[in-house]
Amino acid sequence: MKSLKKVLLFFVILSGCSVFAQKVTTQAIDKPAEGKSLVYILKTGAGMMLNFRVYDKDKFLGAIPSGKYLVYECDPGEHLFWATSENRDYVEAKLEPNAVYVINAEGQMGAFIASVNLRPLKPAEFRDKKLFYQVVKNDTKTIYQPSQDDKAENIAKAMEKYQELKSRNSNKIAILSSDMKFENADKPTK
Repeated sequence: MKSLKKVLLFFVILSGCSVFAQKVTTQAIDKPAEGKSLVYILKTGAGMMLNFRVYDKDKFLGAIPSGKYLVYECDPGEHLFWATSENRDYVEAKLEPNAVYVINAEGQMGAFIASVNLRPLKPAEFRDKKLFYQVVKNDTKTIYQPSQDDKAENIAKAMEKYQELKSRNSNKIAILSSDMKFENADKPTK
């Protein structure tokens, strides 16, 4: 009887360990409130010690440090997301209600500090789905909180630069189209 209990205890412990050892392959993501849109802003790449400051046109969303990502709920429609570091980078977005979108603020080697490249992720692209999966799995979520910081001067300079790029029909402004919606952050399979 004693040996049967030991065997049973061994199998219970073994099965418990195997449950914890299983890899996560499905991850739910936050969904927006009814009629709203939700934007995940990731931070990857170079500039581990640098916080990228992210905006929605004239609204400061926050500084995103390495190991974190930002979740921002907003009204659907047209938005201008931009980030700043050594440079400024822009994404024009058209967001639908009840949808989730993902933008990657990717650090790249700059002249003095890391520069930022904002890139909308595409849910049909394997590498974009994999990146989203890894960030949601490993990094810490930060939910947007309004800030009282006065960023008026920085915003004015950024809007001036944006208008300059727009007037030249620059290809430096990325596009986030309304069909680039993510349903989950599941591990992609090829």
